[in-house]
Amino acid sequence: MIEFNEVSKKYPDGFEALKKINLKVEAGELFVLIGPSGCGKTTTMKMINRLIDPSSGTITIDGKNISKINPVQLRRDIGYVIQQIGLMPHMTIKENVGLVPKLKKWEETKYSEKVTELMHLVGLDPAVFGDRYPSELSGGQQQRIGVIRAMAAEPNIILMDEPFSALDPISREQLQDELVRLQSEIKKTIVFVTHDMDEALKIADRICIMQGGEVVQLDTPERILRHPANDFVRQFIGEDRMQQDTMSLPALELLMTSPVTASPERGIAAALKLMRQKRVDSLIIVDNQRQYHGVVGIWDLQKYYSNEDMTLRDIEKVQVPVMNHLDDPETALDMINQSPLSFIVVTDEQNRVQGMINRASIVRHISNQFA
Repeated sequence: MIEFNEVSKKYPDGFEALKKINLKVEAGELFVLIGPSGCGKTTTMKMINRLIDPSSGTITIDGKNISKINPVQLRRDIGYVIQQIGLMPHMTIKENVGLVPKLKKWEETKYSEKVTELMHLVGLDPAVFGDRYPSELSGGQQQRIGVIRAMAAEPNIILMDEPFSALDPISREQLQDELVRLQSEIKKTIVFVTHDMDEALKIADRICIMQGGEVVQLDTPERILRHPANDFVRQFIGEDRMQQDTMSLPALELLMTSPVTASPERGIAAALKLMRQKRVDSLIIVDNQRQYHGVVGIWDLQKYYSNEDMTLRDIEKVQVPVMNHLDDPETALDMINQSPLSFIVVTDEQNRVQGMINRASIVRHISNQFA
């Protein structure tokens, strides 16, 4: 969607704001730029709508080099929300929200309907607030209007430059929740600049951490918390957040336990004996290559016990959820809740059994952390 290729920005006084950065913002994601003051995050964002042009390198949107696009047209096709909100004080709320569609020569009935729809979307009744002026709204209400004004012309891209930083903590948290909710419905490509790590972790699909005009780490909030790239990232995240994260689920292999397995050729009586020895009520069936064949429970074995010719291969297997060993461990809990036997099987890419995860192994890990 948006791609930076070897982009640099050097000013006449010699200051290098950006140093050959490469990054890609995917369509429909909420992408957060964060870092200390002077790191280049705002410069990076302002290059997307050509408020700042790079000294070298290229920026493309949907494969088109934006340096070839008229900057006025480019900006009208990109929503922009700033900290100061920037509502026109002499215009009503409806007029403010409909400003860009009007400049783009939309029919009045079309943009009036859009204004009404968007005001309802953020919980501001147009019949109550539409004819008011910005000064008659609270700071939080004005910022809501700033957000939907950026959406009014239905842009694919919305830029947000620290839009909530001037608000009180309660209003700020409410607007963060509102933004996440809106994004789940509208699926725009949003580039969001902030200096607040808690805000970034809360709203972002991916976070780009910058330092000294360079990208230090670009990844999901989860992976940044678990695997900070260096000491700078670790310090920027903060020890408190790192400690909070240690209470989340660890890597998948730390949750796995060794399953009790049996060959498909094992007889029923022998399988029951193995269950008694290992004190389990089910067996995971694997062949000599540890390929997964399913699960049998003790009640299934008892049902067919009288048939001496049957083996575990002949018995209908219980359908237990299976996870790949590279999957996100957070999904394990949901899968366990869906499992008829309260555990899941973990396999590799060749369908070989690597282990199993059950509620007991998760509880044991959490208990050890508290201990």
